Amino acid sequence: MPRILSIWLPQLPLDRLARHGDTRLSGAFAITAEERNAWRVTHTNGAALKAGVKPGQALADARAICPDLLTEPTDKVREELLLRALWRWADCLSPRVSLDPPDGLLLDISGCSHLFGGEREMGGESLTRLSDLQIEARIGIADTKGGAQALARFGPEAVNVANPGELRAALAGLPIAALALPDNLVSELARAGLSTVAHLQDQKSAELARRFGLHLTQTIDTALGRTPDPVTPKAADPVYAARMTLPEPIGFLEDLEQVLERLAVQICGRLETDQCGARRFQLTVRCVDTGDHHLAIGFARPCTDPAAVLRQFSHPLSQLEIEYGADWFRLSAEHIEPIRLKQTSFGEEAKRADDRLILIETLGNRIGFDHVRVFQPKDSHVPEHEYEQVEAVQADPRWVTAPRERPIRLFTPPEYIQVETPGRPPKVFKWRRMDFRSETAHGPERITPRWFRDEDLRTRDYWKVQTRQGRRLWLLNYPGEETEDWYVAGEFP
Repeated sequence: MPRILSIWLPQLPLDRLARHGDTRLSGAFAITAEERNAWRVTHTNGAALKAGVKPGQALADARAICPDLLTEPTDKVREELLLRALWRWADCLSPRVSLDPPDGLLLDISGCSHLFGGEREMGGESLTRLSDLQIEARIGIADTKGGAQALARFGPEAVNVANPGELRAALAGLPIAALALPDNLVSELARAGLSTVAHLQDQKSAELARRFGLHLTQTIDTALGRTPDPVTPKAADPVYAARMTLPEPIGFLEDLEQVLERLAVQICGRLETDQCGARRFQLTVRCVDTGDHHLAIGFARPCTDPAAVLRQFSHPLSQLEIEYGADWFRLSAEHIEPIRLKQTSFGEEAKRADDRLILIETLGNRIGFDHVRVFQPKDSHVPEHEYEQVEAVQADPRWVTAPRERPIRLFTPPEYIQVETPGRPPKVFKWRRMDFRSETAHGPERITPRWFRDEDLRTRDYWKVQTRQGRRLWLLNYPGEETEDWYVAGEFP
């Protein structure tokens, strides 16, 4: 008979902050999340509980009860990373471990508990090791996953064990919520006078299914072991890394590049075999006198080319100050993505695309990828909002032609011109201390403001003007104004 150990981490978001030494936890503190368009408290520390703040309360009510309450929104990404780290750590307890998101782990401990002196001793050892990691936990051990989860979350002790074959009696006194049923179903059962698992065990399955649905009976059968529900372990994500230890320290740039090349060839070979690529590589150089130095580079697309890795690391390595040499190196690939194979293009188009990506990668590794930006078209009739700046890494290299002709350069704000011979548009005017005479003009193009935005609400008229001096200007005025002033809004090529 299988034996399942469930580890419940009730304070995982708070434990993540405590592991980083967050000083806010010394006072009343809570984690919040947005539920049904309202912010609610999900986790509280001891000081907040003493002040009367409870999980499930609205944030406004919690702050009214405890004005000194400090809060932070939940961070699902970092909490999942911590849970996955604990999932890999749990290999020291059992070789069959699976995630029980968002705050639990499930271990198949069949044939493992005797190594710790018994199941209860194994549960106690698990609590001790988690406590050393500053993680609060509760343990449940039973014949099934559902039974172990129920005992971990609703059992009376920190370590709750249901002996083999005694799961039915161990679950009898627990509330129905221990079966992880939907809230509306728990409310319906409570209205029917069914409040504990024992009340459900006394009812016929056919009657429960007819009145409350098959989901209830299936959950009961799974929890009691009538329906198999084994722990399905998942292999850990592959780690693409290589390291090298040298008998003697090295310090010349050529030697460092040779070491890096050997490491990059190993990692890129594994990535290419798995049809994956990495967007980020991190190199650790351990100097004999100054310790570890961490260098990182990024790529605009998944990379499997050792030459590209060496090319991007050339600048960081040249800036590294090594006085007495380095004898330990480690290169790791991060942000792994699958490579989508596509047909090789002929001509210069593919080469231009590669050159563009190499330029983005080189600039991004020098000044930061968030500082390398390009213009991208945007659907708007207002000229200054027909484009936007986005990071070059995320931008589509294809430029979509605008439905309306627009100047290649916009002046924001528009620049005032001095009208010498009036007209619509002006026949002679002075701009930037230069005289211009209109040769041809096309317009007006009237643009109304976006009334739903907090911006200039004046109607605009734009004119395309070809001057005798050869420059093509985009003139602007605001019809209906008392003074008919004119501006240069842009310049065409």
